[in-house]
Amino acid sequence: MKKFKHIWIFSDSIAGHEIQSKALASKLSEHITLYHCTIRQPWLSFAPRILPRFGKNIIWEKQQPDASQQPDVIITCGRRMAAIGKYYKRQLNCKHIQILNPGDNPKKYDVLVCPEHDELWGKNIIATKGSLHNVSPDSLAKIKCQDSSDKQTITMLIGNPAEQFFKNLDKLSNKIKQSLPNHQIKVCGSRRTPSKYHSTIKMAFSNAQMVWLDESDGENPYLKLLACSDVLIVTADSINMLSEACATDKPVIVIGQEYISPKHQKFIESIFDRLSSFDNLKEANTPFNTLEEVSNKTFKQLIRK
Repeated sequence: MKKFKHIWIFSDSIAGHEIQSKALASKLSEHITLYHCTIRQPWLSFAPRILPRFGKNIIWEKQQPDASQQPDVIITCGRRMAAIGKYYKRQLNCKHIQILNPGDNPKKYDVLVCPEHDELWGKNIIATKGSLHNVSPDSLAKIKCQDSSDKQTITMLIGNPAEQFFKNLDKLSNKIKQSLPNHQIKVCGSRRTPSKYHSTIKMAFSNAQMVWLDESDGENPYLKLLACSDVLIVTADSINMLSEACATDKPVIVIGQEYISPKHQKFIESIFDRLSSFDNLKEANTPFNTLEEVSNKTFKQLIRK
């Protein structure tokens, strides 16, 4: 469904933001230009509001936007980039899609894509279960899975949970072994996993078949683990990893839920029917197809304007 000739993405280089913007753009156009940028103070602190002289205080990492290559649509994610998207929408009179609640009037955006747990509603607001991404059973099916072990694999995905979570890792390790004794364990961290806990993780899971926490442990195996694991365990703080895990057909177990904010709790509640537990691994799991649903709704919303 490549509907638009050209899309611009403005990114602050936050991985979770950029992944969502690129995923949605890839569904809407074959011609995408990505601009990395930030904003000088004090203009940054006031975003998404646009103060006088705003345009002169955008800092471009490499290339600046070329107005002669005017886009049909601008996509931004997060409060900071929302301000830049609004600024260029005014300059170029194009459409603007904002992902995540920017904290100002939703009517200032042609389309506002927000997770259900933000509880924002309106004609131009598209509510999602979690974040946008390109993970799907079809994309994962292209990854080759080779494992010499006869055991099934359970993979634990760690984001950036609270300090107390790491203090209880030994108990968690024992619980996994007792609950799923016939599975081999693999552990995968993220960019957000604090390096000060790396040794703690490796000690608690010293018997794991694999522990990957950063590039010093080799190539990032994240996508291969999503494709090749039989059970996925994900820390509750990471909405992005939970969203991607739930886009597979694997059982998904949430851990560390007692350490998250009320906002994250609402997200867990919104996907509760998709989740398994250590005592009940669901055999049949319908993958979330959030990106396809959002891209179709977004296109319909834009062509009505």
